[in-house]
Amino acid sequence: MKRKLYMLILLPSLLLLNCKKKEEVSGNSQCSFNASEIVVSSTAGKAEVTVRWTFAEWEISTDKSGFLSGFTYLNGGSINHSGNTRITFSYGDNINAEERQQKITLTNKTTGEQSIVTIRQDTRPPVEISVNPGETYQNVTGFGGMNNVWAAGTLSLAEVEKMYSQDGLGYNMMRIMIWPNKNDWSRDVATTLKAQSLGARILASPWTPPAEMKSSNSNLHGHLLPEKYADYVAHLNDFVAYMKNQGINIEAVSIQNEPDWSPEYDGCEWTPEQILDFIKNHGANINAKVLAAEAVNFKKMYTDPVLNDAVAVNNLDIVGGHLYGGGLQDYPLARAKGKEMWMTEHLLNEVNNGMGWEQAMVLAKELNDCMKANFNAYFWWYLKRSYSMLGDGDKGTVMGEVLKRGYVLSHYAKYATGRKRIQVGNIANNNQVEITAYSGSTDLTFVVLNQGNTPVSLKINLPVAVKSGEAVVTTETQNMEKKSVILGSDKQSVTVSLPLKSVVSVKLMK
Repeated sequence: MKRKLYMLILLPSLLLLNCKKKEEVSGNSQCSFNASEIVVSSTAGKAEVTVRWTFAEWEISTDKSGFLSGFTYLNGGSINHSGNTRITFSYGDNINAEERQQKITLTNKTTGEQSIVTIRQDTRPPVEISVNPGETYQNVTGFGGMNNVWAAGTLSLAEVEKMYSQDGLGYNMMRIMIWPNKNDWSRDVATTLKAQSLGARILASPWTPPAEMKSSNSNLHGHLLPEKYADYVAHLNDFVAYMKNQGINIEAVSIQNEPDWSPEYDGCEWTPEQILDFIKNHGANINAKVLAAEAVNFKKMYTDPVLNDAVAVNNLDIVGGHLYGGGLQDYPLARAKGKEMWMTEHLLNEVNNGMGWEQAMVLAKELNDCMKANFNAYFWWYLKRSYSMLGDGDKGTVMGEVLKRGYVLSHYAKYATGRKRIQVGNIANNNQVEITAYSGSTDLTFVVLNQGNTPVSLKINLPVAVKSGEAVVTTETQNMEKKSVILGSDKQSVTVSLPLKSVVSVKLMK
């Protein structure tokens, strides 16, 4: 009996003691980070933070969509012990133009109390350039391509709208064919008229004069007979008049597509001497601006004689050429004579993986170089092909879907057209960034290429203050998406981040 009573007395005492131990543990339960803030570099790497804990189980959490990942521990501790736990984590590249932050939260599972450490990531030191609107170069007439007319299939009106409207890709130049047979002239009217209604300027190029005017008496090979020069002018003027009656203004007429090439399709060969003779003695009679010579690789030998002739030079308005095999270079003689330079045809086909982003960046570099070479206008080949601006269903493309090259050309069409190219300084110690700058009546614009495999922060220093700024970016996964820019406190600089392998266009309002 006494033993039972003793046990009854002892049991409440043990329960009371156990409760006191739990209260004591709970009162002493603590955990915290060893720092409230950690600064990491802009380039990807690893960092660490230590959790100090006493009689506590804990867990950590953070924003899963942030730039931190790969935590070695997400929970730990013990209510019966004390200790320190070192946690390592990874952070990604900061491709933004500004510092970014992410918080890591430590929660004491025993008490619910929380501790926070803020991870601050520096921005990369920006690559800096200056711009000089007082030093000007060419006026930019525009960008576009060839109206599909052969096996690739014609464009639909909706596809023309997609490319030539300002809500679409914003192109403003279209090249069409002057067919040798007048019965074919109607086939391009609807799409050309639609493009013109959206602001397109029209260049017309013949592949061959009518067969009866040629030495071969065929659409293939041969040359234009000298005694038929006047008849050929009449043929070109008839085309201009026909299109005018349909409501289409032909701004410029080429005298021949690729006169230095004799293909196994419609073509006509011209010598430089024949081109000089024709333009000198008949060019003034063509009822549109005259363009020559559309040589395969912009051979200057076909236009130098015209530019150097006191009579012929006044009958030539535009120097044109293609870029197959070369020819991408400045033409000081043409500029000295006051002639615009139009690149009227080029393509990189499916052999070059025309659908991929790498090849879209090749086009971006070509456009950049054409602008730096003082070209006024740029025409791609067919606008709708697997290697072009819109897909045609071939090579896995979707009919009418905008391809990567289509967006790249849009950057220049929307941000360079109608403006004057201006001087930008050299980018020191960085050969992966290319930039061209333009001045409009109300804005300054920039098209920037980051050709490298690392992101770059770019700072553009301006000679005058601007009112506001905006930008768009195209990458392998983005299509002209809006992105932020940072104006300096004095609004005489703008900083923008350039993702790896990207095209970024910036517009600053004056």
